[in-house]
Amino acid sequence: MDRIGQVRSFLDDHGREIDRARFAFHFGSGTRAKFLEALARYQNPDGGFGNGLEPDIGASQSNPFATELALLFCLQAGVKAEEPLVQHTVEYLESTQLDDGTWRFSDEVRGGIMAPWFAAWTWPSLNPECSLAGLLLELGVGSDRLFSRVERLFDSLARPEDLVSDEFYAVQPYAFYFLPDWKHPQRELYLSGVVWWLIAQHARGKLADASHFFEYVRSPRTDVARLLPTHIVTAELDRLEAEQDPDGGWPSPYAEHWRAPATVSAMLVLREFGRV
Repeated sequence: MDRIGQVRSFLDDHGREIDRARFAFHFGSGTRAKFLEALARYQNPDGGFGNGLEPDIGASQSNPFATELALLFCLQAGVKAEEPLVQHTVEYLESTQLDDGTWRFSDEVRGGIMAPWFAAWTWPSLNPECSLAGLLLELGVGSDRLFSRVERLFDSLARPEDLVSDEFYAVQPYAFYFLPDWKHPQRELYLSGVVWWLIAQHARGKLADASHFFEYVRSPRTDVARLLPTHIVTAELDRLEAEQDPDGGWPSPYAEHWRAPATVSAMLVLREFGRV
């Protein structure tokens, strides 16, 4: 069985509807409309996403981390800015952003089941605020007010020291915020910091898997990929291919329920870099 067939078989057994719909759209006969139909089942009337789209947050009510995932899935699927699902998502983010630039958990979300790291989350924080802003920039949606608030938040909390630690999620705000090409006086500094962070992680073998490396690279068209040495990207792609398990899926350093989304992400990276 070829790689696509192996993954399809794995997702048939272990994937959620959204995982199968994403894979069918990118690698099978699925349509964008079918993908959006599956994604919309996780969207609430307020426009935000919940209902387990972020597997580590159990509440049905909308939360910013599930909404971040929804935007990333839409970006990967080439969903247009005018798509009603995207527009409704923007309405949620515009209406729930606080003056300090943050999006926070509602009482209902905090009262639900969630992983310990989310239960202990504190604000103000650059994560997920900068990740959300970066994805909105890439999709071409969002108001000046929204972006100005996040930029003020970034200017008050950004620390170059975050990019010399080994903490993966400390780097995410910078990686996502500056993947899109937009004018910010410190974009070059922090983008270079992300690149050197990835080089250091590769050299020291610190990342749990290659999928984490490519979360901050995403495709050969990004500035991060352009700045990285070719031999490092090639080595990490080889590693990503080798990490596929015999059952057709990819492993995850987190809970078992992350294997299906991790598998779709791995396949998207391999396709972007011409390995599928």
